[in-house]
Amino acid sequence: MEKAFGKFKQFVAPFGFNDTDYATLVQFCEFVTFPKGAEIMKAGDKQNFIYYISKGIIRNFVLSNDGQTRTYGFRIENMLVTGYAIHNYKNENRSVVSIECLEECEMIRIPFSALKFMEDNSKDAHKVARYIAEAHIMDLVEFIIDNDTKSLMDRYNNLEANFPNIHQRLPQHIIASYLRITPVHLSNIKKNRKLV
Repeated sequence: MEKAFGKFKQFVAPFGFNDTDYATLVQFCEFVTFPKGAEIMKAGDKQNFIYYISKGIIRNFVLSNDGQTRTYGFRIENMLVTGYAIHNYKNENRSVVSIECLEECEMIRIPFSALKFMEDNSKDAHKVARYIAEAHIMDLVEFIIDNDTKSLMDRYNNLEANFPNIHQRLPQHIIASYLRITPVHLSNIKKNRKLV
């Protein structure tokens, strides 16, 4: 638990949070663990928390109209998990995507109320809020645009660059869902890549 809070302190430090700001923020926060397979947010449900990942990997996903699970992104250690709920003011902070733990996860749970308190009482809290919004929205925008403008190999290479060891951490069908291909197609790509 102390290690998780230590990582979290390093995460917020570049945003200008001094020791007093950090101490104030963590009074509201809680160390939590989730087993592999836990769904910590469900699309459409009202949310009151975001999470900092100390250990583990999650995916953002939705169920499509045809009943398929569509993966829209991953978050790993030293990243925040929001389900886009924190930005969804017009819809009562409801999660836009569901969040599933793909490994056992250790996280810091951060209440929206803590973020609001920090925004009202810390001169640099707006930097964290802006970072959260920009990082998550740009991840989703890049995912959408890349699917239409980049080759499958470019998207595959970007996934590996952004999430080292992802192939050792996740089942192929989840990676294939993210790339919008079948697991067989993904297997063929990996084989062909080894031959080059």
